[in-house]
Amino acid sequence: MGVDVLTEITIARPRDEVAAFSAEPDNAPKWYANIYSVKWISAPPLRLGSKVAFVAKFLGRRLAYTYELMELAGC
Repeated sequence: MGVDVLTEITIARPRDEVAAFSAEPDNAPKWYANIYSVKWISAPPLRLGSKVAFVAKFLGRRLAYTYELMELAGC
């Protein structure tokens, strides 16, 4: 079973402000309604090798996953 998800919103703020806000893991629950918690596995701030655990709910299921920052590119 395949699932395609698409969402779109226009944010009336400068691109660099939006990028900085959305790149900060602690802000994830503020802009992504399905994320319920964020826990730093490594110490902040975000840098190569950082690990952050998230708990979310999607399609009625609880999802727990950890991201590890493997590459950091400038915009």
